[in-house]
Amino acid sequence: MTGLNRDGKTLNTKTPIDCYSRYVSNVHYCHAKDAKGLIQLLLEKCIDYQQKVVIIPDSDLSAAFVDQYQEQLADFFLFPHIHHEPGAVVKWMDKAKQKELAKKIGLNVAKACVVEIKNRQYSIPSSVSYPCYVKPMVTITGDKCLLRKCENEKELNAVLYEASDMADMQLLIEDFKTIDAEYAVVGFSDGRNVVIPGIIQMLIVSESRPGITLKGKVLSLSGFEEVVSKFKRFILNIGYVGLFDFDFYKSDEKIFFCELNLRFGGSGYSMTKMGVNLPAMLVFALTNKNLDDFPTEIHQECVFLNERLCVEDWYSGFISTKKFIALLNSHCHTFIKDLNDTRPMEVLNHEIRIKQIKKAVKGFLHPFVRNR
Repeated sequence: MTGLNRDGKTLNTKTPIDCYSRYVSNVHYCHAKDAKGLIQLLLEKCIDYQQKVVIIPDSDLSAAFVDQYQEQLADFFLFPHIHHEPGAVVKWMDKAKQKELAKKIGLNVAKACVVEIKNRQYSIPSSVSYPCYVKPMVTITGDKCLLRKCENEKELNAVLYEASDMADMQLLIEDFKTIDAEYAVVGFSDGRNVVIPGIIQMLIVSESRPGITLKGKVLSLSGFEEVVSKFKRFILNIGYVGLFDFDFYKSDEKIFFCELNLRFGGSGYSMTKMGVNLPAMLVFALTNKNLDDFPTEIHQECVFLNERLCVEDWYSGFISTKKFIALLNSHCHTFIKDLNDTRPMEVLNHEIRIKQIKKAVKGFLHPFVRNR
């Protein structure tokens, strides 16, 4: 496991809970500020001279770095790709390009325009309708803190001004849609066949990690066959081999495409818990092993909980202690608790106790600080 933060800046090396799993044998941290640092770490620390090592990126940044430097990695590693062409994955991270293909294959998309920020300068197109919704054009060049609804030009200008302090970038300005329900699918493609086992409905979205599902529901494909068929056409059209997730939503009884992420989605483990192991399928495909024995579809429903996000939202004050306890005690499939791999949950429980003490101390000191 290699640690790299999403903007390439120095990483806080507090050990992630994942690292305590019995299935993790080595952990390496990348402190470099650019792709070359990650590539150097992989070449120095992660090569196995008996076989090629499979890389599974779990962030847009790491996916982009591996894609751009695949020629340097190819002798020792196997990884997601589009026709083994360096830079092709990054090209399809462009949300405007995604929306263009989505429209061509018959998916509904919200009307949008692009604002480019360069040298802290930008202009707002006259075509923008309000309210609107702002998002970075390519996730690796922006932060999710920029995901924002703007009621008017003044609010939009404030977001663009904030973004101009961060970096040169392009932002997508979409017509705001009233969302009746949010969904996602996670899937796997070997370039010829696409597996999408079920639907994830977002029941509670994290406040501390915008866009990531805190509590969700796994559904069968029943009723979603048409849109899933179009998602499969999308992936086959671009020639992608790897793990992916599509975000989409229902508004005014219509399904709208939101975006494609060319990596495994944050809620993807819910499918693994239900018996469809997409990462294992990728490993088998990249190593030319037979995939016939893998289950490929979900037939039952279940509710799942991302405990780590529950802790973050509770500690940040977005949910009450009462709701936090209720969520942890609810009968859901969970991502960390595992009777066959107990150490990560032990670490999380210890973290919760520490945060309880910190919240109590903060609550005790707050009146004194406020009255100074």
